[in-house]
Amino acid sequence: MIYEIGKTSGIYCIEGIGNARAYFVGAPDFALIDTGVPGKANAIVSALAQIGIQPLQVKRIILTHHHWDHVGSLWELQKITHAEVCAHPRDADYITGKRLRRSPRQPLARVLYGLFSLLGAQKLPPVRVERLLNEGDHIGSFTVIHTPGHTPGHICLLRGDYLFAGDLLFATAGGFRETPHIFTADVKTSRLSIAHIAELNFQVILVGHQPPHVVKSAERVRELVRKIGVME
Repeated sequence: MIYEIGKTSGIYCIEGIGNARAYFVGAPDFALIDTGVPGKANAIVSALAQIGIQPLQVKRIILTHHHWDHVGSLWELQKITHAEVCAHPRDADYITGKRLRRSPRQPLARVLYGLFSLLGAQKLPPVRVERLLNEGDHIGSFTVIHTPGHTPGHICLLRGDYLFAGDLLFATAGGFRETPHIFTADVKTSRLSIAHIAELNFQVILVGHQPPHVVKSAERVRELVRKIGVME
């Protein structure tokens, strides 16, 4: 399933690729943001075909972080599209296979990680990261915001009124909440990252696991910052 966010944004949400969403941004960027769980490359290619995009038109695959539900279909998609793969340096080594993903410390998280491993989380083929993205970098019409905590190299991408937020936040009907702590490597750092994006100007947040949040998004993030009592 693919649908445009708004009527003329050129930004599309791709669903049905596991428990996480991917996003596609059309001209002039032609960028895919995240790739879902393993085995979803054909579903993503089919979704793009519905809006008239052929695989070789995808110029870049930008990864918000290295977790398996966001990079699972990366290897297949890169082979199909030949797109440039982009990620933050602190997550790149996990994507290239230079560093192994470790199981979390918390008991419940370890159990869930074991289940994810059965679904392929530990068997992802390595992919070369061709472009490293750091805080403040510009790539196409995106500005890179380094938002560590969920993973060391988690990033958000700001494009006009739209913020692509990966797993920094979970969206709810009334606003936002923190991503469950059991999935976050460093909760304190993640909270500082939330405070960081609260200083930005945007209208819409596109998160990894819920539908886009399109109403007073920046204001709702600031409410969360006040609730958790953190200042950058």
